[in-house]
Amino acid sequence: MKEATFISLLADDSERLKFRSELVEATLKNPQWVEILLTNMEAFDDVNSNFSARILELACKDKLGLIFPYLDTYCDLLPRVRQGPVIRACAKICELLTLRYFKNHLLPLKERHFEKIIEAGFDWMISDQKTAVKAYTMQTLYLLGLKYDWIHPELVLNIEKDIPTGTTGYVNRGRKIIKAIETKTKFKI
Repeated sequence: MKEATFISLLADDSERLKFRSELVEATLKNPQWVEILLTNMEAFDDVNSNFSARILELACKDKLGLIFPYLDTYCDLLPRVRQGPVIRACAKICELLTLRYFKNHLLPLKERHFEKIIEAGFDWMISDQKTAVKAYTMQTLYLLGLKYDWIHPELVLNIEKDIPTGTTGYVNRGRKIIKAIETKTKFKI
């Protein structure tokens, strides 16, 4: 697929879902196109930002290394995203990054990346986000709490605050995270 076709398909509302797999595959074959997706994600009021975020998420699930050259740009974007679908995709990518980091510590994550992920994560936990965003974020912050002692107590407070009104999925994930923190055992997804 040529870059012009890639850009055109990202913008084509009528053909979006039909070509989702091809767009993910094209991203995997052309890692430099991650920059196009990130640029689209920065267009906060554009419907293309939602679709571009989803394509990036799916590509990162297949090959997380795609995002490594763009970690600064990606992490700088996190506190600024506002659309629900973009936040969901970003939360999932953050979860993938932290899971991989704590599995083998070989990711090129720097302190500033962790700071941006933590800042965005707590913002998402205290704002009105869907369950998926909060579930991914709980996992991310739980793992980062293994590196930064202050995170676990704050995370428990945030989770407990929303348990009375949370969905079944939120309550189940939240209780498992809290139990893992209190018993100092590993949380398994």
